[in-house]
Amino acid sequence: MNRFSHRRPVLAFYLLALLIASLVMVWTVYRFTTDPASAGMLGEMVTGIYASGQYINIASMLPHALARPDLLGVFIFAAAPSISAVIVAARGGGGGLEVLAGRLRPVGANTTRRRAIAVYCGMLAVYAAGFAAYDFVAGPGTTITDRLAMFGGSVLLGAAVGLLMDEGGTLEELGWRGFAWPLLQAAMKHPLRAAMLLGTLHWAWHLPREVLTLLGGVDPGSFLLTQGVFWALCLALAVVAGYCVNLAGGSVWPAVLVHGGTNLWSKALSDHVAPSFGLIDLRTLILFMLALVIALCAGRQLGRLPGNPAREPE
Repeated sequence: MNRFSHRRPVLAFYLLALLIASLVMVWTVYRFTTDPASAGMLGEMVTGIYASGQYINIASMLPHALARPDLLGVFIFAAAPSISAVIVAARGGGGGLEVLAGRLRPVGANTTRRRAIAVYCGMLAVYAAGFAAYDFVAGPGTTITDRLAMFGGSVLLGAAVGLLMDEGGTLEELGWRGFAWPLLQAAMKHPLRAAMLLGTLHWAWHLPREVLTLLGGVDPGSFLLTQGVFWALCLALAVVAGYCVNLAGGSVWPAVLVHGGTNLWSKALSDHVAPSFGLIDLRTLILFMLALVIALCAGRQLGRLPGNPAREPE
């Protein structure tokens, strides 16, 4: 394991993350088949959360998971990339735990403070524009304040809590953009190519969760179309998040905010506007447009400074 982690850190990380996610789904299917009463747990949790005026995030799911431990699998699944990254780094892969922990600094070593502040301010501006876009499409009676009422009616508080309480951004990104992204950039030379690969890996890692969808019966054509759109979303997320991480000098926090913030748009705000765009929801459209602009303006380097980052241990 130590030798494999040193020689192929990204592959070791990915296979372990996929294994953890798959084991969670195997356990879930086993529980559902051996204890039919537990089959409705996920649905009951989702219904209860939305009925209370909240949406799916760490804070809203945790009370349900603590009351029914089988639901803790949701958190283990989401955290699989970060768990895997920590394990592989502890074995010396990707530079070790010290290097991985260093990416938790808000401003990385491979940038300037001014550049990092600029990217954080830019992300806040994009979120404000995204909220305005949802407001415009949703129409009267479904304003952003209305949609974030679960946080006390404060747009600022709702946005701040939402950015950090998303299970995707907060639990996954130490693995994707904290561990795998810098190693793929160093190995592939061109960050844009690395982003395309990481986006594809990110999409494929989600496939084990589709077991429940397939077992429940789904039209194959519809399923493939939905997965195609989700793949495009993961590619766009890889470009946008990777670009922001590079501007922040390797800090993982921009990726947490991009991932969590776009999920906030999707889960807290989209129930009134998703039908307006059919299969492609507003979040996917915004992310795809941002990724296209970044790819055209930043080019293949995606904001990586010359010689940044240095080739990391493999």
